[in-house]
Order: sequence, then structure tokens, then C-alpha cells
Amino acid sequence: MKPNEMLDHVCSSISVPYRNYDWRYSKTSHWMTKKDKNFMYKVFFYTSLNNISDKNVVFYGEFAIISLKTKNKIFNINSRQCNMPNGKLHWNIANKEDSHQAVIEFTDWLDRVCMPIIEKCTNDLDNFVDEVTTSGFYPPKGYIVDIAFILCYGSRELAEKASNKYYRSLEEKIQKEFRDNYNSLNLGNEAASSYGKNMMRNYSNFRTIIENKIKVDF
Repeated sequence: MKPNEMLDHVCSSISVPYRNYDWRYSKTSHWMTKKDKNFMYKVFFYTSLNNISDKNVVFYGEFAIISLKTKNKIFNINSRQCNMPNGKLHWNIANKEDSHQAVIEFTDWLDRVCMPIIEKCTNDLDNFVDEVTTSGFYPPKGYIVDIAFILCYGSRELAEKASNKYYRSLEEKIQKEFRDNYNSLNLGNEAASSYGKNMMRNYSNFRTIIENKIKVDF
């Protein structure tokens, strides 16, 4: 089998059980998606450009939540970050036995890590916003948070609480960059460094904090 055929087989096999729960699989794009009234949930399937048929065919994936309102990716996590497969960066699906194992392990990762988040977003959003404010989207990987998500679906008070906790979660060097640029921009001046310029140019927690004048206590 050619690498693309191997990838198609693994992706399709993973998607099969989820199609009964309103997930749509795109064979051409190698992703599967699901929507509710607020978000699109997306599972991306990845491979490599340097695959070798029957020897090494890379497979790994990513899960993301995308706001339907802003089109911004408010949370994402990939299998590599969760140490899946165990001790490796990816699965090698070059043969039938390995590809079968990849399907089992990747499906387990989706069910264990990603689907519970979707369940909370869809059916218990108010409580989930509180949970994200306190612990982040996925606590085992640290305080992963999206301030705009909390501001939109929670409250300004929760967004301020999350902003302060986000700042404290940063490394000391990044805290200084954050602080210098926060103070400069809030005084109506230009960004103090490239950190501020980059953060204000792209969608980021820092930009949300500045644009919404959220107070951060240093």
C-alpha cells in the first residue's frame, strides 16, 4: 500500500464510530468535524512528506475547538503533547499490525482526552467556563486558557481572574515581557518590544487583555 492509502485507511477507521454521533469525515482533507451552536470541534490527522512505503509512514493528530463566531482556535492539543504513542512522537502505520494499534490508541486518546471536553462545552458550558477559569482546558498540561472564550461565555469578573492566573503561569522572563508591554500599551504608547508587537498582531490572550482593558495585578 502507498503511504496515502495507509493514511486513508487509518483515518477512515478512526472516524467510523464517531459518524454515529454527528461527526463528518473528510477524506480529501484528512480531518473530521462536528458542530454545536457555539463551536466547531475538529480532529486533524497528520503525516509526513518523507514517508517510505512499507517501512515508515508517520501518523499523529490534533484536536481543536474553533469559535463559530470569531473563527479563532480557542483550544488545541495534539497527541504528541499527551505522549501518544507512549515514548514516541508518532505512530508508524507502515504495516497492518501497527496501523491497527494506531487506530486503537488514537481512538482511546480521543475518548479519554478530547470527547469529555466536547461534552462539557456542548452540554454544560456555564460550569465548563468556571472550570477553565480555575484549571484551564486540560490541567495535566498546565494552565491552558483562552481569555476571549471566558469573556464571551462567562463574565468580565471571570476573565479578570483567568487573566491574572494566566500571567502567573508564565515563565519569569515572559512575565517581564508581558508586564512591560502591558504597562506601555495601557498608557497609550507603542509596544515595548517585539513580544507586544507580535501578540497584538495575532490572536492571543495578551491582545484580548489589552483590547478589553482587563486588569492584571503584578
